[in-house]
Parts: sequence; C-alpha cells; structure tokens
Amino acid sequence: MDLREWDFKKDGNVSLNGEWDFYWNRLLAPDEAADQAAAGQSADWIRLPGSWNGQAADGRERTGRGYATFHLRVMTQPTGSVLAMELPTIRTAYRLWINGDPVAESGTVGTDAASSKPGYMPQVVYFNTSGTIQDIVIQVSNFDHRLGGIWKDMKMGEAAGVASDHSLHMGLDLMLVGSLLLMGMYHLGLFLIRFKEIGALYFSMFCVVIGIRAMFVGEGAVFELFPSIHWLTGLRIEYWCYYIGVPLAVMFCRTLYPREFPLWFIRGVQCAGALFSLAVLALPSWLFTYTAPLYQAITGIVCAYVMAGMVRALLQRREGSMFAVLGGGVYSITIMLDILYYNQWIHVGDFATLGLFFFIFMTSFIISLKSFKAFASVETLSRQLRELNMGLENRIKERTAELERSNRRLEKMNEDLGRLENSRRHLLSNISHDLGTPMTLIQGYVEALIDRVVVDPDQQEKYLRLILGRITGLSRLISDLFQLSKLEARQIDFSMQEMTVEDVIGYYSDRYDLEVNNAGLRFSVQAAALAQDGRGAAGTVFIDIDRIDQVLTNVIYNAIKHTPVGGFIQLQITVDTPSLVMRVQDNGSGIDPEDLPYIFDRFYKKDKSRNSAEGGSGLGLAIAKEIVEFHGGRIWAESRLGQGACICFALPLQPARVLG
Repeated sequence: MDLREWDFKKDGNVSLNGEWDFYWNRLLAPDEAADQAAAGQSADWIRLPGSWNGQAADGRERTGRGYATFHLRVMTQPTGSVLAMELPTIRTAYRLWINGDPVAESGTVGTDAASSKPGYMPQVVYFNTSGTIQDIVIQVSNFDHRLGGIWKDMKMGEAAGVASDHSLHMGLDLMLVGSLLLMGMYHLGLFLIRFKEIGALYFSMFCVVIGIRAMFVGEGAVFELFPSIHWLTGLRIEYWCYYIGVPLAVMFCRTLYPREFPLWFIRGVQCAGALFSLAVLALPSWLFTYTAPLYQAITGIVCAYVMAGMVRALLQRREGSMFAVLGGGVYSITIMLDILYYNQWIHVGDFATLGLFFFIFMTSFIISLKSFKAFASVETLSRQLRELNMGLENRIKERTAELERSNRRLEKMNEDLGRLENSRRHLLSNISHDLGTPMTLIQGYVEALIDRVVVDPDQQEKYLRLILGRITGLSRLISDLFQLSKLEARQIDFSMQEMTVEDVIGYYSDRYDLEVNNAGLRFSVQAAALAQDGRGAAGTVFIDIDRIDQVLTNVIYNAIKHTPVGGFIQLQITVDTPSLVMRVQDNGSGIDPEDLPYIFDRFYKKDKSRNSAEGGSGLGLAIAKEIVEFHGGRIWAESRLGQGACICFALPLQPARVLG
C-alpha cells in the first residue's frame, strides 16, 4: 500500500483497506511472510475488511473455522513520529507484528480448536518507524465463531491522532451506554411509582438490555474497563441481550397500541426470543453463533410488522403515533443496516445503537405526552374535586338549612295537627251541643203540641215558628260542613271570569248596607280603582263573583255579631300591586291575639259554650279561607282586643288590558 503522498499530520488517520497477502492454513513468521512476498510466492489475496467466510480455497468455500496469516507492506513518508494502529474486532485470536516486532495479541493463535484460545481486545498499538516501509504481519485463528478473519477497519496514523479517534469513539459508546442505562432506570422508577404503567417496565428492561449489549460491541468498552471478562461470557451476553431485546420491544409497543398488535403476535415473538436465548446459554459458541442469521430474519419480519402496526395507529390517529412511526422507522432501518453489516453484505455498520437512541428520544415524547395529559387530567380532576367539595359544603349547608326549615315546618305541622285534632274533638262536642240543644227544644215543643199543653192557636203558631227556626239552623250547620268538605277536596265548581277592578268595586259597593243597617250598625264602602302609585287603570282579576260574595257575607256576618249597636263596619277595596285587597273593618270587641293565628282553622270557635242561637258553627271563616286560596289569594286578620277587628284578603291582579 503506497501512502507516500499521505501526510498523517495534515490528512489524519488512514484505513488500511485493500488487498492483503493471505496465507490460508499457514501461520507465517514476519521474516517468512516477507520472504514469500519478496519471492512473489503469495498464495492468495484477500480484501479487507471482510471475513474469509465463503471465499474459495482448493475448489471449496471456506467456513469461519480455520487459521491464516495476513501480510501488508505500507510505504509511508519519512517521519520521526511514533505511529499507531487501531485494531478492531478480529475473530477470534490474533498476533500482530510490525516491522518484525510483536506489538499486540489477543487470545492464543492455534492450528486447531485445542491449541487455539479465543480472545477479544480492541486496542491501540504504538510503534516506531524504521524507514519508509512498514511491514505488518497478522496471524489469525478462529474455531469459536461462525465468522473468521478481520472484518472491521484497521487504521494507521500518528499516535496522538489514532489515540484521539479511539478515545472519541470510546466516549461516544460510553455516552450512549450511559444514556440507555439512565433512561432504563428512569422508566423503572416510573413503574415503581405506579405499577399499572407496565409499559414503563418493558421499556426500562429494553433500554437496560440494549445498553448492556452496546458495551460489548463497537469499541468493546467493557473489555477495556474489565479486561478479565472471558471472551465466551461476553459473546453470550451480547447474543442473549439481542435475542431478549426484540420481545421486550414488541411488548412495549403493545402497551402503546394494543389494538394494532394482537396477542398471538406477541406470544410468537416471546417464544422465539426464549428459544434462541436458551440456545445461547446451552450451546457452544461455534454453534450458537449460527443462530444469528435466522434470528436476524425473524427480526426483519418483526420490524416490518411493528412498522405496519404503527402506521395503522397513525391512520387511526392514536395518541403519539407520529413519534412512534418516526422513531420506529429510523430504528428499524438501522437494525437492517447492522444485520447487513454483520453478515458482511455492506462495510459500514454499528448504527443500531444510534437508531435506538433516536427511538428512545421519540418514545420519550410519547411517554411525556401521556404523562402531560395524565398530569393535566389530575389537575383538572383536582380542580373539579375542590369545586365539588366547595359545592358539597354549600349543598350541605343548604340541605342543612332546608332540613332545619323542614323540621320547623314539621314541628309546626305537628302542632297544627294536634291543634286540629283538638279542634275536631271540640267541634264534635260543639256540634253535639249545637245539634243536641235544638233537638231537645224541638222535642219539647213537639211534645207540648202533642200533649195539648199549648192549645191557643197563636201560641201553637209561635211554637211551630220556633221549631222551623231550629230546623233552619241545623240545616245551615249541615250545609256548612258539607260545603267545607267539598271545598277542601276541590269538588266544587267555580265559575271564574275576568273582571276589571272597577266592575268588582261596582258589584260589591251596595250589597251589604241594608243588612248592616238593619242590625243597628253604620256601613260604608271605601274603594279606589287606581294603583297606589296612581298610574291609571289597576288591571283585571279572575274571580267567581258569587263565591267572593259568600266570603264577604261570612266576614260581615261575623263582624255584625261582634260589633255593638251603634258601631260601624267598613268595606275597603284597594289595589296593592300586584293584588286586589278587600278589608272588612269593624269597631267591635276585637279578637284576642292568642286566637288570631287560628280563626281561619276549620271547627275553631273562641267560645266553646255558645249555642247555635248565640253563634255559628265555626266554619264560616274556614270556608272563606278555602275560597280565597282557590283564587290563588291569601286571607289574614288584624285586630287589637277591644278596638275592633279587620279581616283582609288579597286576590292576584292581572296587568290592565282591553277586555273583548
């Protein structure tokens, strides 16, 4: 190889790629190789980098098992600097001489499996130049791997440049390894925080497994850090990590998109990974290394299926599918390139670690996106929970207040029921008295007539009139009871009509003066058709004119009974928006404050000893209340004992409009 035009200081390091002298099944010393080359007796040529597998020898293709000597003469510029060579992976034992001096070896070179011992030590060797010819001899033997020979670049250059490149590559490898292991520990922590995130566990295991494998390939950092590691142990770890990494990857993909990766596919990949992993642990190295091409084919199929699934996820707009397609696509391409490289179909490789790093980067976006949405959901739920708690507190307060109000209503209802029951018992007693007294009198009058005690025709007529009066009172009592019962059951028909306030005032203004005047009392009507603010027509009211007349008649009748001769009764009709208010005011005896809340209750009578001649049945105001409430109004009483009473009721008023 002629490098006399190459300046190592300016042009940097150079790869020793090209045709080398190749002596198959011969282990030549440096002087023997030099003599053979000088005499032109080289048995063969081989192009490096590349394994000797598949090359013809004695009419047959070589396998990976065997031994050989590689020889190369390099012509360089005269230099006083120390040069260096960077030695790659050489399967599986080698010994190196430069200018006749032994400078490096790995394992033990032998002519058969018994005398050969594999070793793996990528390293940088330094040597002094002797003129412009650098004579390189490498003895290689391999009885432990399916691939034999030198199948990676060897580089030569000044010592500082080669060492710098080697350190740079080693640093990059260690950075990738550290990143993978750190990412694995991070996702393992996520899984330990939340055990339901099983995808984080699979991804963590995948990163750790591939990170460990990365230490055994490429620059072989682990062998520089721990030179005592046996070659076979390192090889088993490298293969086992590869075989177990593929199932972990597809298991993780299924956690991302379970619909796109059926369970049968996952189980198939798991079984393949487990079977090949067992082969690595159970078989010798020269045998289990032959399983790699088959598993590489399986890996290619798996990558194609995974990419198809991710594309389906993208078409279905699954969360993070764009990142998954980008990361998975780049990683799959680098895996395919490495498969081609390790099978000597291309001469560049070791890209899978970089592809994995990009895949992890994209996957981190997916996981971060899920975490972001999870945190956002947690924040939203927390805010909603706080609002709900505040709402619940307010609802609890409202419900508590409502329950307290209900409790007070129930207590009042209970009191009212008790009072009502007492009134009912009193009513029965009063009715018995009111019925019993007239019946006794009627019985006495009739017996007197039958026994001829009264024979005078005038006296007989008087007795008959007394009997008629008593019977009329009893009829009125029974009628009141029947009417009140039907009112409470809403079984009485009302003839509702819409009337203006003016018409209502006109109807009731002169209906009661005669009866009141006949009782020796003064009667007046005070009415105003305008609203209190004086803004014109007051409106209309829906009213059963006869039923309201019944209310006023009952109220005025009660006022007549409790107002002394010479007193007055006044009917007031006013508009108090939004109601039409009617008041019956007297200056009689008034109502005891204790009785005011109860005077509209059915059966209630202040004087429980009075008979039908002296008072009513206690149903008149109860009937009035039912009629007013049927109209949607309300009734109440105002009074001061000894200063008269005022019975008031209000009916809902409608806005003024023109009646057709």
